Amino acid sequence: MEMSDIYRYIVSMVSISIILIGDLKAGGRSTRISKIFGFLIFILLYYFTNYSLFQITLLLTTIIISLIISLYTVNYSELKYGTNSLQLLVDGLAISIIMTLGSRYLLEFIMFWLSSEIIGFLAIAYDALVGVNMPAMNASIKYLIFSMIPTDITLFMLLALTNFENMLTMPITGLSFDLSPSILTVIAFLGFMAKAAIVPLHFWLPDAHSMAPSPISAFLSGIMVKMGIYGFTILTYSKLNIDSAFSMLLIFGLFTAIYGALQAIYQRDIKRLLAYSTISHTGTIAIFIAFYIKLLDPVFIYAVIVYSLAHALYKAALFSDSGFIEVLTHDRNIDNLGYIYRIAPIESLSAMISILSIFGMPPAIGFLAKILAFSSLLHYIAKDWIYLFTLTIISIEISLSIIYSTKYLSAHIKLGKEIDNFSNINLKALNLIPYVLLLSIASIALTPIAFTIYGGDVVSAIKIDVLLIYIATIPLLIFILIALYTSFKQSILLRKQ
Repeated sequence: MEMSDIYRYIVSMVSISIILIGDLKAGGRSTRISKIFGFLIFILLYYFTNYSLFQITLLLTTIIISLIISLYTVNYSELKYGTNSLQLLVDGLAISIIMTLGSRYLLEFIMFWLSSEIIGFLAIAYDALVGVNMPAMNASIKYLIFSMIPTDITLFMLLALTNFENMLTMPITGLSFDLSPSILTVIAFLGFMAKAAIVPLHFWLPDAHSMAPSPISAFLSGIMVKMGIYGFTILTYSKLNIDSAFSMLLIFGLFTAIYGALQAIYQRDIKRLLAYSTISHTGTIAIFIAFYIKLLDPVFIYAVIVYSLAHALYKAALFSDSGFIEVLTHDRNIDNLGYIYRIAPIESLSAMISILSIFGMPPAIGFLAKILAFSSLLHYIAKDWIYLFTLTIISIEISLSIIYSTKYLSAHIKLGKEIDNFSNINLKALNLIPYVLLLSIASIALTPIAFTIYGGDVVSAIKIDVLLIYIATIPLLIFILIALYTSFKQSILLRKQ
């Protein structure tokens, strides 16, 4: 163990202690200050280890999302459950994921991964544990069977392939597991496919995401499924059966992308809609990992990194928004909603920003993700029919995402929709708005940081153009949002008259 590892553990212990102190307080400013300092100290992990580009991106994204969701939970837990008991599970899940992504060695990686799975199991079952919604226990058991167990088999197989002395001495990326036999490649990828909710091991995700409290759903969708994607990238350093790995990820990724999007379109529950949307997007990300395994062109990894970053931000924001809607209206059925913009116009605009990112519109980071996705495939489109076919499937997936995203937005905005029972509205939910807005703004603020980091011939060729588009569209977006806010406020005034 090196001195840098000791520093990592010291930073982690200090961060965890400060966050725990905040959780044990009764709430208020001191609790929030403790959380802010606690999570931000985790950023120091970056200075003590040479992380891979994807690892550091996921780690920093997780820290940002964890901080905002933790602050969001302070109010959410009190409003929905009348207690702050959810707070410990939310922060525990956040810390375990941060420690997993910040791990340098295989043994600590597996230890923290297993910890995150156990806490995730309890978090999904939270509503059942407190007696609010008993079916949540069934969702957590499904998560155990279809997500935890297959992934654990993969992790312990990797452990078995590693010499004991290397478990805590050699970085994960330097282990180079020998997975050249086809059966070992299949087992390894199946485990991480389960965590990423790739068909046919996706069954756990819709129920888990819809039954869990919204802060937990934000973590599951925004971050935890990315642990499966991160697992794929670890395997790319190994000796693989290339044909088996490529075929698995490409075929199941293509099917998952379309299946998840079609399912999302037919959902009425806003959280189940978002859950199936996550399945669709992870399928798309898996496709680009498949091409990276086949071609070893870094542009595909850049696409994976930016797409994962974009999805993490806007899905965390939208699941937080769904929690706001549920606390405000006590309803999650899209058919019964549509009047949120009359009560909370800022919240509706926040949701709109995240949805614009799903659309791939500038200046949101989803725009850069779509640019990289199409550029990576167009670079090879003349070489083989598979690239044209994949491009067609992804174009269909994006078109379907516009349909279900517009459907989700209708939970906020349906022209002429009136509030059926105003006495059922919990206006204390308005305290959640700043945190949803922060997550939505992050999807715009991180765009220039994202595209200046990543290189490659294709990426470099579009950097200046993307920057100019980003700068030009920010004033336009601000103008549109102000115009919409003014219209919403006018609608509220006319209704009162």
